[in-house]
Amino acid sequence: MPESNSKLEFKQRLQPNIISILNSQIANELQSSQIYRGMACYLDNIGWSNASKYFMKSADEELEHMRKVYNYLFDKNCKAVVPCCKDVQQEFTDIRDVLTKSLEHEIVVTSNWENIAKLACDSNDKTTMFFSQWFVNEQIEDESKFRELLYLLDLDAPKWKMEKEFKSLL
Repeated sequence: MPESNSKLEFKQRLQPNIISILNSQIANELQSSQIYRGMACYLDNIGWSNASKYFMKSADEELEHMRKVYNYLFDKNCKAVVPCCKDVQQEFTDIRDVLTKSLEHEIVVTSNWENIAKLACDSNDKTTMFFSQWFVNEQIEDESKFRELLYLLDLDAPKWKMEKEFKSLL
C-alpha cells in the first residue's frame, strides 16, 4: 500500500468571529503578564519585596490564562496566533499608583471576557460561553483583591502591614 503524504484535515469547530476574539485575548493576556512584570520590577526597585513577588506571581498567572486560551483553540481545531508584546510602564509614583493602575487594568480585562461571553452567547456557542465564564469569575476575584489592597491604603496601613498582606497572597 503506498504511503500517503496528506494529513487528515478537520474542520474548525469555532466560528471565525470567536476565533478572532480569542486570539485577541491571547494578546491581552500576554500584555497583562508584561504589565505585571513591569510593576514587579518597579516595586522591587523601591523595596516592596513581597509586593514584587505578588506581581510576578500574577504575571505568571496571566501566562497560564494565555495558555488556556491557546489550548482551547487547539482543542477546537482552530489556529492560535502568537502575539507581539508592547512595551509596558515600569515607573510609577508609588504603591497606590501601581494598585490603582492594576485595578483599572483588571476592569478592562473583565470587560474583554464579558465581551467574549456575550459574543459566544449571541453566536449560540455554549462551549465558549462556559469557557469564558471561568475567566469572568477569575476577574471578579482579581478586581476584589486590588480593591481590598487600595482600601488598606485608604486606612493608612503602614508599609509593613501592606507587605504582610501581599505575602499572604503568595
